[in-house]
Amino acid sequence: MNKIVFLDIDGTLYCDGIGIPESAQRAVAELMDKGCKVVLCTGRAYGMVPESYMEQGFHGMIAAAGAHVICEGRELCNQKVSGENLQKVIDYGQNSRIGIILEGVKGSYYDPDNQDDLYLKVVERLRETTTPYVYPLSQAEEVNKWTYHHMDFAQKDFVEEMTGGVMTGIIHKEVNSVEFIPSGINKATGIKMVLDHFGIDRKDSYAFGDSANDIEMLNYVQYGVAMGNAVPELLEQAKYKTEPADRDGLALGLKRLGLIG
Repeated sequence: MNKIVFLDIDGTLYCDGIGIPESAQRAVAELMDKGCKVVLCTGRAYGMVPESYMEQGFHGMIAAAGAHVICEGRELCNQKVSGENLQKVIDYGQNSRIGIILEGVKGSYYDPDNQDDLYLKVVERLRETTTPYVYPLSQAEEVNKWTYHHMDFAQKDFVEEMTGGVMTGIIHKEVNSVEFIPSGINKATGIKMVLDHFGIDRKDSYAFGDSANDIEMLNYVQYGVAMGNAVPELLEQAKYKTEPADRDGLALGLKRLGLIG
C-alpha cells in the first residue's frame, strides 16, 4: 500500500482525559500492518511529544506546525527562532502580562514569575499532557515557535511586525491563544517534504485534524478529514468529516476511506 496518513495529535489522535483511544491505537497498527506510512503532524514541538508515541512505530513527525520535520531518523527541516527575536518575545510577553509558552526541540518553557491563575492552569495542563520537559524561560534553547495565552488578538499584527515579519500568528479562539510559527511554514509545507522523501504521490495522501493550524494540511492532501470536534472554520471547509476523536472518530474515518477493515 503506497499510501500515507498524516495525523494531528491533540483533539485527533489524543483526547483529553482519555489519551489515545484503543480504537485509534488498533487503527494505526492496522494501517502499518497493511504497509501504509503513518506520520504525526502536530502543532507540538518535538520536545513536547512523549517518547511513548514514537515507540508505536510512526514513520516520521512533522512537529511545531511544520517548522521541524523528521522522517525515519533524518531531519528534513528545523527552523528556529533567532536569539534576538526570542528575547523580544519574552520581553513583550512579560511586560504585557501575557502567558508565554516557548516550544522547542528539547521541551517547552514557561514564565515562573507569572502567577496568573489562568496561566498556571495552562502550565499545569502542559505538564500533564506533553512531557516532563517543562523548563523556565531562562533555560530556553532551540525554540521553533511559541504561543501567547490570553493575549489580545488585536495585537497579533504588532507581534508579527516586532519579529521583522519572520513569524506568523494563528489565532485559536477556542482556547484564547495565538500560536506563532515561522512565516511561510505550515503543516502543508511539512507534508510536501515528507511526500518527496518517501516518493509518495499527493493523490495517495490522507490527513486528519481538528484545529485552525490544520486548515492548510487538510486542504493540501487528497483526502483531508475534519474530526467531529474540530473548530468551526475547519468543519466549514473540510470535504470529509468523521465523528469526534473520543467517539472513535479516527478509526471510523479510516474505515470509510477504505484504509482499514
